[in-house]
Amino acid sequence: MSLHAKHPSFAAKQTQPLCSPLPHGGEGVDSAQRTIVVLAFDAALLLNGAGPLEVFAAVPRVLGGPFASQSPYRLLLASPQGGLVATVSGIEVMTRSLAELDQDGLHIDTLLVVGGPGMTAVEASEPVCAWLRQRQPTIRRLCSVGTGSFVLAAAGLLDGRKVVTHWKFADELEAHYPAVTCQRDALYLHDGNLWTCGGAAAGIDLALALVEQDLGPHAALALARYFTVFLWRSAEQPQLSASLQAQSNALRTDPDVRMARLHAWIAANLDSDLRVERLAEQFGMSPRHFARAYVAATGDTPAQAVETLRLEAACRLLETTGEPIKRIAETVGFGREERMRRAFQKELGTSPLGYRTQAKAPQVGVPTPSVGQTGYRQTTTLGITLERLAQ
Repeated sequence: MSLHAKHPSFAAKQTQPLCSPLPHGGEGVDSAQRTIVVLAFDAALLLNGAGPLEVFAAVPRVLGGPFASQSPYRLLLASPQGGLVATVSGIEVMTRSLAELDQDGLHIDTLLVVGGPGMTAVEASEPVCAWLRQRQPTIRRLCSVGTGSFVLAAAGLLDGRKVVTHWKFADELEAHYPAVTCQRDALYLHDGNLWTCGGAAAGIDLALALVEQDLGPHAALALARYFTVFLWRSAEQPQLSASLQAQSNALRTDPDVRMARLHAWIAANLDSDLRVERLAEQFGMSPRHFARAYVAATGDTPAQAVETLRLEAACRLLETTGEPIKRIAETVGFGREERMRRAFQKELGTSPLGYRTQAKAPQVGVPTPSVGQTGYRQTTTLGITLERLAQ
């Protein structure tokens, strides 16, 4: 059973109408289109730009209503020199130059810098950095996907800020730009007018969060359903989920890819019987042999891993749906509400109801997640548990 917050069996919290108008500076209504510019370059990663652009472009046909005749967004693809840009996949896209944007007197609402191997040339371009510094004060949202953060850092726009970049390049970013702090255990980060995220598909998560800020959570949920992706992948969620990290570590320690694939099967069947005997049968080993092999590959017991994944899913659903706690316990595989309550007390020191209440209320000394984000990764105890599963 799918545990996505978008699953039709779960009703997302609706705090705004589906087609609510774009806010103007956070207040009131602005009927004009907002211009979103994606800055690309030769050898850029196509998905970094295409993913977010498809999310914004889908608003009229998915949401309809007042947006059917006029999209709330005007989308432009730009590059330093304009013209055809060859992405790293070999696909060429037509772009407008930065000079053209200036000549048109275009007001940029949101600027998104993509990543890719060609980022190093743009990073070293003083004209591009100067353009970014000049434009930055008037841009409502400054964003980067993956290694696009290097370009913003080169322009000095990330000094003293916490950012997210692709996990593989976090150390390199901090080494090259000591004034920048990378938050490694996060999918994306919203800090004032700055939005940064991990690479590749994380750009879609970022775009959904931007739409949510503009049009409300129900609009973003409709788009997430359309693209068949998570809506509420936590900003604090690691770029490699507990399941994916466990698969990766299993592959590093065990050449048998069945161990890595098993974690995906567990995550997709949390409401099933996942006792060690069932897992061993799925894997094709005797229970005793499987238990030893699992610990050797992941550093945790099968029972601990299953409980951690169930707890992770329960936290997500407690924060992103209004479903009864009893139903959530059944859906994620705890079965009885009391069993889930004991797991929460053991790992988080609170009950599911207490967790849901705390997630909605600001806590002293604890950052409040932005609208539409879940906060389970901000819980230190559970974070340690997830890391233990992965290591």
